[in-house]
Amino acid sequence: MKIIQNFFVSVKAGFRQIWQDFASWAEENQRKALLTVLGLLIGVTLFSATMVVAVAHIRQSEYVELIHPTIKSNKIKSFDYGSEDQEIKSANAISVMFAPPYGQELNHVLNTLNGEKKEELNRTFYYYPLVYDTQNLAQKYKVNPSKVTFIFFEKGVEKNRFEVSELTNYDEEFIPELNRLPMWNIKDLDD
Repeated sequence: MKIIQNFFVSVKAGFRQIWQDFASWAEENQRKALLTVLGLLIGVTLFSATMVVAVAHIRQSEYVELIHPTIKSNKIKSFDYGSEDQEIKSANAISVMFAPPYGQELNHVLNTLNGEKKEELNRTFYYYPLVYDTQNLAQKYKVNPSKVTFIFFEKGVEKNRFEVSELTNYDEEFIPELNRLPMWNIKDLDD
């Protein structure tokens, strides 16, 4: 214990000495000190901005490398990373599949849409992979991030939805449910 205390005391003394040396140098060379501090601030700001931009590019690359290859059906379109919410809001009518990028349920859906039944589907829809910030997306769109959910939006407002896990007979109900998704007003009239 004594060794650790001595170590922290020596580190603290070292930092204090460095600070005192810097303060005395800055007092003697005020212009250089100001330029040095300003240069460090600009460098840290540029580095931070670069990291923010790099993260977005890395995530877009991950979308392209990991998620886009799993989509083999021409009935599924993918969003560009970061544009999903804006495209949902700006589209007059759009059907979106919210799903994790893995799992048995997603594989079942993709196999169906790559198989013979894809010809029965009368529309295309977008795939919104729940990869980043899943908790906020789950709250915003009221979806379970571990399940496949299809939602129809009209001018950015949700009109109809269904969850694949709620289908009692997947093979018979899946494609008809997808085809009925944009017919939200007919469903309301039936009720």
